[in-house]
Amino acid sequence: MIFQQPTKADFNRWKAQARRYKPLLLPHRKSGGEVLDYLKSRYPLTELTDPDVLSVISDNVTETPYWAEKLPAGAQPDPRAFYLENEGEGAAFYRPENQDSAQVWGGEILRIFVGVDLSSGFYMVEGSSLLWDELCAFQGLDEKDLNHYVVTAQYINALERTGRLDQVILDRCAAWHEAEEYQKIIDGLEALRPEERSPELDSELARAYNNRAAPSDRAAYEKALSLLAPHEAHFQGDYFWNFRMGYSYYYLDQEAEALRYFEQALKARPEDPDTQEMMNRCRQCLALPRYQKNFRQRVEEAWEAFEAIEGEVRGIMDADQDHTQESRLVRKCAAAFQPAFDSLSFELSFDGERYQLILSADGSLAKLFPLVYFQRRAPASVLESWDILVGCPPMEDYTMDCDGAEISAGDVLVWAEKQGDHQINLTLYCEKLLPLMEQNPNQALWMLSALTGRVLGEVSFIALVNEFSAAEEPEAEPAFSLADLPQAVEEMGLTLYEDAARLLEERALTYQPDPVRDRDADWRLDTYAGSTRLPALLGEYLSGESETIEELHNMGAAAGFLFFPTENFPEEDRAGRALKLRGELEKALLRQAGGDAVTFLGGALGLYCGYLDFIAWDLDAVLNAARDFFETTELPWAGFHSFFRDVGSVRLLNREPEPDTPPEVHPETGSLLSPEDIQTLEGFCEESTGYFYAMLDHLQTLIQNGVAEGRFTEKQARQDLQIALWYGYACLNLDEYPYYYRAVEQMKDAEGNARGCGVWYYRYSVALTYCSRLDEALDYAERGAREEPTYPWIWLQLGKLRSHFGDKAGALDAVARGLELEPEDYEFLTLGEEIRAGATLEQMEYHWINPDFDQDLQQGLGEDVEAKKLAIACIRPDPAGLARFFAIFRPDPAAYQKDSPYCVFPYPVQGRPVDLVFRMNEAGLSKLNEAWLRTQKARLDSGLWLTQTAENGEPGQLDTVLLDQNGAVTLLYRLPGKEERYFHLLVDENGAPVPPEKAPDAPEER
Repeated sequence: MIFQQPTKADFNRWKAQARRYKPLLLPHRKSGGEVLDYLKSRYPLTELTDPDVLSVISDNVTETPYWAEKLPAGAQPDPRAFYLENEGEGAAFYRPENQDSAQVWGGEILRIFVGVDLSSGFYMVEGSSLLWDELCAFQGLDEKDLNHYVVTAQYINALERTGRLDQVILDRCAAWHEAEEYQKIIDGLEALRPEERSPELDSELARAYNNRAAPSDRAAYEKALSLLAPHEAHFQGDYFWNFRMGYSYYYLDQEAEALRYFEQALKARPEDPDTQEMMNRCRQCLALPRYQKNFRQRVEEAWEAFEAIEGEVRGIMDADQDHTQESRLVRKCAAAFQPAFDSLSFELSFDGERYQLILSADGSLAKLFPLVYFQRRAPASVLESWDILVGCPPMEDYTMDCDGAEISAGDVLVWAEKQGDHQINLTLYCEKLLPLMEQNPNQALWMLSALTGRVLGEVSFIALVNEFSAAEEPEAEPAFSLADLPQAVEEMGLTLYEDAARLLEERALTYQPDPVRDRDADWRLDTYAGSTRLPALLGEYLSGESETIEELHNMGAAAGFLFFPTENFPEEDRAGRALKLRGELEKALLRQAGGDAVTFLGGALGLYCGYLDFIAWDLDAVLNAARDFFETTELPWAGFHSFFRDVGSVRLLNREPEPDTPPEVHPETGSLLSPEDIQTLEGFCEESTGYFYAMLDHLQTLIQNGVAEGRFTEKQARQDLQIALWYGYACLNLDEYPYYYRAVEQMKDAEGNARGCGVWYYRYSVALTYCSRLDEALDYAERGAREEPTYPWIWLQLGKLRSHFGDKAGALDAVARGLELEPEDYEFLTLGEEIRAGATLEQMEYHWINPDFDQDLQQGLGEDVEAKKLAIACIRPDPAGLARFFAIFRPDPAAYQKDSPYCVFPYPVQGRPVDLVFRMNEAGLSKLNEAWLRTQKARLDSGLWLTQTAENGEPGQLDTVLLDQNGAVTLLYRLPGKEERYFHLLVDENGAPVPPEKAPDAPEER
């Protein structure tokens, strides 16, 4: 209610306010009769019939243009007048806290007057602005009112004063939500100032971000969390807040955190099916982690981002002589690293010759593992100017400031006690920190810890310090200066570390627990001997905690173990057989998945099972390799379990008899996949290989969980048509030979259910084509055209293959059939031209669907050009190239394996057999450059690669050489001992074996 003449500032404020709120308001103006009914139903009224009083109301209507326009055509005012009595509900308006200043009404108010015109809806109040605001809030606005900013602003203020503003806005948002117009909710609520949004509106805005986001839209889910988190106390125990927090964390691949919030939501609303479903999803993802992007992919993104800015960063550092740009540098670099690390502690420095990026583990052994992995994946272009260091190096003259007092190592006394063979307990005393210890002992302890870390170096601190405490007064025993701690450590016979990778390689804790003699006990409880490079991970698993694994899981890295039964091994050599199998498994994972997919942590022997522990930077690749390995053994079963204790395991091999019971099929889909499963898979369908990796990963998770829960068998999953179609779709879009091979293997069992489905025949035929099985590809394309002649793209595939096999007329007929179904389609028109020109199959395959992208491809533009060529190289073997290969390497025909999926054979190197693995089929093999092949053979024969030393100093014997289509060469070395242990090196441009972090970014020409 406006009491005085508005100023220009008032008008400007109202105009801005109306502009912000208008999209959130609906026209729903109530009539004068409804206003009167509202008054009568709530408050005690005494009606006035004095004609003079009623004429005042009528005159207000007719003499005010705004209200006169509200009169229906030909209608006259129909006024009613009342006193609001000071009794019942009406008494509230007479209370002092609700009364206006007497000056507002020209004196003390004894009775509140209310007038209402039934014709126009006009109302007037004398004596209570609060009642006027209540009537304004109740009546609402019509369409014309919403375009009048003064009226709109009055309405907004009335809603706010009467506590109805939030509900009006929430009702508007509910209508948008029902219509799935989430962007309108976001636009409307984001237009408000943050201080204008209540916790309830922030929660509604977070809900809209969650609902609008695709599964891969991390920024939207992070935005939702930022809106919800500040209101934790306000929403204590609230169902919606907890559910929305859990939902955001779930799609940020932080399922453990999400589960905690869903559990709270379920407490607020027991047996809620939506919450129970999300909790089940969380547990499934913790059992078999899946990520929108795994850590390997995130690291690639982060280095690409840093590579793009590192020149600018060096320039800023060079010019920043007065160190005023440090915060800017930190923000810029942190943004680049954000895809891999949500929070990364790092320093930038320059020693006059080279730049240093120093990555800190914040004193955590567990954090060293992803940091060392990140260090090793640095691009060669970055390493030209930068040294990438893990762990802050020792600094002799390091000082810290404490309330203006400078503290150095010389100010600190140390008492050190050796703990076991490798660690020490430290007690420190610093007189300068005594005041701080009284005020904030945790802060004082942190400062002493940080100072000690700088003296020893961060890696040595992590490796050596077992217990750390601060004393309030000197101890009786002799002490030494903190500055002398490194020397004291060496005098104790302990090792100082500066290289984090060396620490992780050398240090392993052996353990011999008492085994639990119960076959039904949790995995690993039967362990009687083992070793681990990450004790915290194993300890937390055994105690039911999860801090370490959650940190890894949240960055897209899966920590877990493979398990296999050992009871079928001969009792007298059970441990030896288990160790041998574990070593072979480790070797197989490195061979197939690659050293950049996994880091091994150790393993264990149990009464009933053997275990191999690891961190998977690409879990999909690791489990596929493990599954393939287990298939080659005589084991009855094997599986994977995450280091989350209370989740299910995943069977990778199961030769136990399968039930004859048919699986439960969803009637809406006719598949083992539910409508929700298919909706999720559809959410991955964007033009990015990152989404197709995630799609494939999610699909495999659905299969593994279904098998683990007993809903269907793996064989039944392979026979499911929808699963086969989605699997093929993901693999074909990844457009790499190994994935085409996997598509063939996965899809073939669904053929019996593919009758009438041209899509299945098309995808299966394409996969066969890229696996160099062209006769079969043609057969399936022909059959697909007969099964579903109205599916256009089977004609595209058929046209290419008919042309390849010399049936030009049939090929052109296929193009014509396709154009009947898809008139003027770019792909069909292009194929027709190429068939007439006599193009090869490879030339016909060298295209993108999108015409603009395809034009770039034809000109050699775009980042996927080389990858496309490598995939096409695997379509047809070159007989001359294959003959050259056999002439160079002369593999033993009896030992030579081809196309399964790779080409593998033993090769003698100075009398020792070494496995050569060409990670491609024979078609790809035949296209390798002859000079490159001869160079690799010469390097093998020279013995250059035969022996190398691991980072821990142990000698390694060359076991396997992995050779890739892109020219990369990886050397796999076996370490001495009964237990099979391996490490890998990459080959630089000169043929020298080097650690992965020093390998060239781009392989040599092959």
